Amino acid sequence: MSFAPLTKKPLTALAATAAASALLLAGCSSDSSASEAPTASSGGSDLISAERCAENKAAGPITFLTSFAYAASVGILDVVTAKEKGIFDELCLDVTIEPGSTNAQLVSAGTAQFAGLGSPSDVLVAVDNGADISGIATYGNTVAITLMTMKDGGPASLADFSGLTAGYKGAIPPQIQAMFLEDGVDPASINWVSVGYDPTILPNGQVQALTGYKSNEPLALESQGYDITQWDPAEYGIKSAFNTQIVNNTFKEEHPTAVEDFLRASFSAYNWINESDTNLDEALGYAEALSDAGYDLVSSKARWNTEVGLVEDSQPEGTPLGSESVEQWTPEADMLVQFDLVGSEPDIDSAIDTSFVDAIYDGTELIWPAP
Repeated sequence: MSFAPLTKKPLTALAATAAASALLLAGCSSDSSASEAPTASSGGSDLISAERCAENKAAGPITFLTSFAYAASVGILDVVTAKEKGIFDELCLDVTIEPGSTNAQLVSAGTAQFAGLGSPSDVLVAVDNGADISGIATYGNTVAITLMTMKDGGPASLADFSGLTAGYKGAIPPQIQAMFLEDGVDPASINWVSVGYDPTILPNGQVQALTGYKSNEPLALESQGYDITQWDPAEYGIKSAFNTQIVNNTFKEEHPTAVEDFLRASFSAYNWINESDTNLDEALGYAEALSDAGYDLVSSKARWNTEVGLVEDSQPEGTPLGSESVEQWTPEADMLVQFDLVGSEPDIDSAIDTSFVDAIYDGTELIWPAP
């Protein structure tokens, strides 16, 4: 598996002493040492100009809300690492990370400036409900949702799901409904029930099918020795994306360099984590220290590696990590309309802002540090 792209040093007047640190943070050059972690400078201005540092500091305190506690997910663990390793400090950003809940609403209200959401669908539904937010980066370009059944005695085809009880959390994922329709099965023929977060209701027989995330519930069940079958919408031609970062629209207009450098620091941390198992273990240690509940390092490591695999395997050729487009979001927008989850056709152009990812890359090479 290939990991993070090479970073590119901008042609600006940078302090000579910053060069070594920049290469370490890039985490991709064959000449750099994967065993060395990025570290914070004394004041941040060693890496960026005094003018840019002042612009970023003018943004004031920044709150980022995670999409699911301190889980080892892309878009969470890399942000946590950027904070704990001092990478945000290097870029003169004062970032606080908090577990999220009603992320879209809080970011829209300006209570938080950034947050993670599950997918473009979540952003489009929030915008349809009046949220003043934009999607600024999307990590994965494939379906992250799966449908699970027990291997023994489970359905042999999607047609066999008719009459079965299937559990879901929050709302029936449109990707799952689209999968059934694509195979000629009416999803309404299934008995859908809202359930909690314990996946063992599937092997315990309380439901015959269960939705989940590819990087979470299937791994949890398999680690407990259960043999399951996954029904992957991607294998039925369903297109989707996952893990989108959002920003408050007023904040992005007033502090564009802070938005750029928030993403720059996060992606730099993502690159560094993926250099080695040692780096990943260190990053997981940061998340473990922040978590109030028990933190399973083994399953968390598997979760990160699964999501990175999905991201890397689905990245469109010639595009960098985090890139967004109308084409990328259109399949989910169409599903939202198809299943009456939005009041009107989503305006994807107004829901995404590609300018920030565009600004921090030269092609597929992350520009480190900021120009």
